Amino acid sequence: MKKIIIFCIFLIQSVNVYASSFLDLVERKEWGDLEVVWIEDNKFPRYSAMFYFQDGALSDPFPGLTQATFDQLSSGSKKENQREISAFFDFYGTKVKTNVNHEYSTYSIQGLTKDLDPVVTKVCELFKDAQYPEKELNSYVSRSKSHLKNLVTSHAALADRIFRQVSLQDTPFSLPAEGNLSNFDKLNSSILKERLTRMNQAKKVLYLSGPSSALKMKDIILKKCPWSSHANVQRVELKKPVQQSAIYLVPVSGANQAQIRIGRYLTESEVKGKYDNYLFLAGFLGGGFTSKLVQELRVKRGITYSAGAYVSMQRDYGRAGIMTFSKNETAAEAISVVRDVFQDMSSKKFSAEEFKHQQSHQIGGFAFGFEESEAFLSQIMIYDHQGRNLNELVSFPSTISSLTMDALAKSSLEAFNWDRLTIVVVGDKALEKSLSRIRPVKILKFTDFL
Repeated sequence: MKKIIIFCIFLIQSVNVYASSFLDLVERKEWGDLEVVWIEDNKFPRYSAMFYFQDGALSDPFPGLTQATFDQLSSGSKKENQREISAFFDFYGTKVKTNVNHEYSTYSIQGLTKDLDPVVTKVCELFKDAQYPEKELNSYVSRSKSHLKNLVTSHAALADRIFRQVSLQDTPFSLPAEGNLSNFDKLNSSILKERLTRMNQAKKVLYLSGPSSALKMKDIILKKCPWSSHANVQRVELKKPVQQSAIYLVPVSGANQAQIRIGRYLTESEVKGKYDNYLFLAGFLGGGFTSKLVQELRVKRGITYSAGAYVSMQRDYGRAGIMTFSKNETAAEAISVVRDVFQDMSSKKFSAEEFKHQQSHQIGGFAFGFEESEAFLSQIMIYDHQGRNLNELVSFPSTISSLTMDALAKSSLEAFNWDRLTIVVVGDKALEKSLSRIRPVKILKFTDFL
């Protein structure tokens, strides 16, 4: 044990030095209204640029509008159709990716620095002149509807979607950012262009890495992108989740497994100042083969193949959850085991060896988050969005090493208070009888959540 402690101390010191030196590479700039976070990376002649928009699905008058606005941005401009735009990015080997959350959205591009001028110019043209042609929009609506209708064939994805809406009920975050069947027909070119205009006015931050030549992007953006930062941030305050008294069963025909989701939403006040504590808790519960849930559910009882846990936070809300599955015959047992694990955790019924192992695991894996500058920039973006100081990122190993078993038990009780947890099961209708021994069962129709 003494050797392990000495090794951990050495590891913490090494990781802290590495992280601190890496953080010194981060520069912050201002290009007009655009804030820039810059990391010089000369390993390859390529750049990575992620444009953060401080606006997302929370502002949608109906679900799916912002998602469609970004998804269809390349569907056609005043000069080119969708095929020509797609061929342009393919020719330059540019990777384009969009992501829409409730609180923010991102638009990312990656490519060779020698092609910076034409590619960034094209991006600016799209944000300025996207037309959302009716033909392409109709095709998008048709594909989106088909995707949702086919969710019944992917029980895990269906469980995730329903669990989000049920566990976040009575909050503005419950409606799916990707839209639903009843609202896709509301999309039209006019409303998409209006939404794009509002996105162009939202506060933006560019997270950029690459050789110094990537900074030439500044002149292109200032001259050609129709961006400002005038829109105000919409903040939301939530009440704590109320006590839960039922299990929500979603019957699907032909289900030979039960998808199980257990968790709740977290308010900002519940998580503020405890980010790393909850990250450690999630890893302890479901962070790999040696995690508590996997050991109890798989290794000791063989009633599932995997189990995962998360405690994540955005700016105004967070989510704590457990994801697992089981055969229909053992679904109730799996839920009971999860409940017992939570009770054991809050009562500090776990070994010092388990605790030390998870500390070493998380501290040892910390430095890998700095391997790729793109991944590091994504971490910085999340910290910025949450309003956290980047020094917390550097001090993560020290924070984890100073955690106590009492602190872990307290975090578990706070995040996974059993009486406040929502339970959703997607599986066979026959599960109702066995599940009712845990809580009363409410039957939900999966079609109500598409």
